[in-house]
Amino acid sequence: MKIGIVDPAMFTVSLPSPNIGDHVISRAVHRELRNIFGQATNFVSVASHQYPSRQTVKELSSCDRVVVGGSNLLWFRPVRPQSWKIGPWGAIGYRNLVLFGVGWGAYEIAPNWYGKFICSKILDGDRVHSVRDSYTAKLAREGLGISGAINTACPTMWCLTDSHIQSIHRDKGDECIFALTDYAKHPESDGELIRSLKATYGSKLLFWPQGKGDLRYARSLGYDGPAIDENLDALLKVLSSGTKFDYIGTRLHAGVLCLEHRVRTMIIAIDNRATEIGRDTGLPTVTRGDSAKIHEWLRESGHLPIILPFDNIFSWKQSLLS
Repeated sequence: MKIGIVDPAMFTVSLPSPNIGDHVISRAVHRELRNIFGQATNFVSVASHQYPSRQTVKELSSCDRVVVGGSNLLWFRPVRPQSWKIGPWGAIGYRNLVLFGVGWGAYEIAPNWYGKFICSKILDGDRVHSVRDSYTAKLAREGLGISGAINTACPTMWCLTDSHIQSIHRDKGDECIFALTDYAKHPESDGELIRSLKATYGSKLLFWPQGKGDLRYARSLGYDGPAIDENLDALLKVLSSGTKFDYIGTRLHAGVLCLEHRVRTMIIAIDNRATEIGRDTGLPTVTRGDSAKIHEWLRESGHLPIILPFDNIFSWKQSLLS
C-alpha cells in the first residue's frame, strides 16, 4: 500500500518545517496511518508549506490514498496564502485528497468562494474527512461545502485512551517543562508565568523552544535557566528520561506530546486551536492571563476528563479503508 501525505513537517522538498509542532503532528499522522494500513506502508510525502510542482502531483497520482495531515491548513485565499499552498499545479492535479486532523486558521478568518471552489476540486467527495474540532467541522460543512467533515480531534491525541489518561500523575511533578510562543507575545502574562514557575519549582525548570524565536523571547523576560535542544528527538529523550515532569505553556502540541508521555499538563490557550479542542474534549487548558486558575493548577492535583470522539475516529478510518 502506498499512501501520500501532504505533510506539515516539510517546509520545502529539502527543508523541514521550522516549527517543531508540525513534526509532532506529522509523527502522529504517520503512526496512525501505519496502524490503519500496516507497518510496511510505503509513504510519499510532499510539503504543505510549498507550492506543488508538476512532479509533486505526478508522485501523488501513483498513491492508493492521499491524506492531508493536520495543522492549520483549512483556509484559503487565491494570492499569498499563509498556510496550505495549493497553486496552479495543485488546483489542476490534486484530486481525491482526504483530510486528516486539519483545523481552521483563526477566528477572524471567514470561508470564501475560492476555498469552496478549491475544496470541490481537490477533496474526495465520497469519503469522510477528519478535522480537529467541532468549530472547524461546522465551517468546513457550511462554509466550504465539505459535507463529510467530522470532528475526530487532532491525531496527536488519538493515543489518549481512558486507561492512558488515568495513568498520568495528578500531583505536582518534581520538575517543570514550560513553553512560550514567539509569534504571539504577551510580556505581562508570560513574564508573570515565569515568575510563578520559579516560585513553585525553583531551579527545576526546563524551557522547550518549539519555534525559532521562543528561547530568545523567554530570555528577554528574565528566564536564565536551561533549555531543551530545538528538535523533536531532544524533547522525546527528555520526556522518556523517567523524571516526574509537569508541563505548562502556550505550545499546544508540546502539551499533547507531554500527555502522551504521562506528564501532568496545562496548555495556555492563545488561539482557536487549544480553545476549541479543549471545549470538545476536555483537554486541560487555561486562558492566558488567568492567574487564579494557573496558580490553582500549580498548587493542587486534579483529574483529566479527556474524552475523545472515538466513534467519529472509527468512521473516518473505515471510510479511508473502503
